[in-house]
Amino acid sequence: MLGITNTLSGSSYVSGRYSNFSGSFDGTADFVLLPEVAALKPTAAISVSLWVKPNAWDMTNGSNSDVMLGCISTGGFQVYLQNTGSQVTTLKWLLRVTDTGSGSEGYIEANMNTATTEALDGWKHIVGTYDGTTAKLYVNADGSTGITNATSASGASIKYHSANARPIVLGADAAGDTTAENYYHGLLDEVAVFNSALSSSDVTSIFNEGVPNDISGMSNLVGYWKFEEGSGTTVADDSSNSNNGGLGNAWGWSTDTPG
Repeated sequence: MLGITNTLSGSSYVSGRYSNFSGSFDGTADFVLLPEVAALKPTAAISVSLWVKPNAWDMTNGSNSDVMLGCISTGGFQVYLQNTGSQVTTLKWLLRVTDTGSGSEGYIEANMNTATTEALDGWKHIVGTYDGTTAKLYVNADGSTGITNATSASGASIKYHSANARPIVLGADAAGDTTAENYYHGLLDEVAVFNSALSSSDVTSIFNEGVPNDISGMSNLVGYWKFEEGSGTTVADDSSNSNNGGLGNAWGWSTDTPG
């Protein structure tokens, strides 16, 4: 059933804490489906911000991709952990663009190397940005340690599957209009999409020394899912755009949160 078996796990509720709940995903079938709207698919520039706590940063389950947020299909973007058959894990920010610099459309990818990725633990804040030329990846506001960014041809647009044909999915990648694949195993919180490239100072502000804070007033915010409901089957959009998530498959709720 779609979401109706959601359960609550984790430590106790703490009154007055900014983030009291997160979304829990089992890595097998859980995902949140966001509305298919053009506003959530910027083409000239984009940023995504999310707090994640994978079941394991050093994945040991063979060749696998755990997508935390995605609509890549044959176009779009995603943030994911990739494990090769040799059990080598890397964190990646992937986009399809109209010109990779070769004169043809294709994928560009900012990534964190294996040693740095596999040394991570607990909650981390991840941001991916693209300004029409450069894709950048930040982890806990650090955009350099173990990270290699990527470039496209100047002014290349983000290329999606087709107009509103693949929705953004939280906890997996979109496989179709209502289906998903490459499921994420872990916790997810405070997910945001912007139609601009955040600056490094913006990223530092959102990270807030490891304590989530309200970003609903930030410019160019097109979607913001805080996972603060704690029950039910809807994840409200706390931007001004009402792009609530809901359809999907039986994700859970947790009181294990960042900060």
